[in-house]
Amino acid sequence: MNLKIIEVFCAFMLGLQVIFFQLMQFRSIEPWHFPAIVFLCTSALLGCVGAIFGIASWVIRKQGQAPVRTETMLLFVVCVSSLGFLGFGYGWQNIDLTAGNDYSTDISNPPQFKLSKIQRLHVKEVSAYWAFMDIPHRILKSDFGSIVLPMSALEVKRVVNQVTNKLGWVLVRRIDNRSADQKFNDTYEFLGSHPIVKQRTDVVIRVVSNTADFSVVDIRSSSPGRRRDLGFNEAMIRMLSDELEASVVNDRVAGGEL
Repeated sequence: MNLKIIEVFCAFMLGLQVIFFQLMQFRSIEPWHFPAIVFLCTSALLGCVGAIFGIASWVIRKQGQAPVRTETMLLFVVCVSSLGFLGFGYGWQNIDLTAGNDYSTDISNPPQFKLSKIQRLHVKEVSAYWAFMDIPHRILKSDFGSIVLPMSALEVKRVVNQVTNKLGWVLVRRIDNRSADQKFNDTYEFLGSHPIVKQRTDVVIRVVSNTADFSVVDIRSSSPGRRRDLGFNEAMIRMLSDELEASVVNDRVAGGEL
């Protein structure tokens, strides 16, 4: 196994990743777009595989008293770390090639946007090329179900504001959906983004409650301008669900309830 060849290969794969992230920063390329995510994941995976062989070869040569460079081992470690960074930042479990871009915690009665998919696209001035890539619209079930929080709707509203402000999301509108037999049924539309990816998507959060003891929260995340979101919207729902539940726990701890 030629250590020099492996070293050059890993350096090339790592260089591709550096170029990709530079383009992301200066050209506003979103990594969840196809084929960007495939390019990024492939270069990181190949670099990691090469690094594993390289580490084994480096150790064998070291034990055989052959000359080796510390910089070579550092390169291999960085290649392995880049794959770990992608797993931590984007989550391999979130990558999904399903032809979908609209996920909800409740598909029997999903939270509704005030504007239709086409209207939201017009507002965002999406390129006409999107029409060629369109898919029949359907709402897919998220891995998460409705969230039941042990607090009144007004308290949940405060928590939602707190969490979305922390995430830097933009509130687009609030919709009051309550009927005669309901005490609280509000839907909040946000322009949301992931803290690491920075990609924007449409998110609606519905809070329903008929009692002061608990409230039901449903989340829907939709990227109407993408044929495949590659799991991004599911990741958004996962992140928001975790943030809401963590915030509720922290509030109860601070209030001496736990």
